[in-house]
Amino acid sequence: MIWLIGVILILQASFHWLLKPAIVLSTPLLEGRGLILLVLTIGAWLISGRSEGKSNN
Repeated sequence: MIWLIGVILILQASFHWLLKPAIVLSTPLLEGRGLILLVLTIGAWLISGRSEGKSNN
């Protein structure tokens, strides 16, 4: 029965170790921090596109 506790501890530690970078990267996104930066980036991307106006060719 003691081996079951050891296996559970190892699994929990490995999941924490493997998922910690994903948690650190996704937390600001899910909390809405940086939303203004995202909106500004998308706005700049939309404004900087080429227009399909008449050309002189």
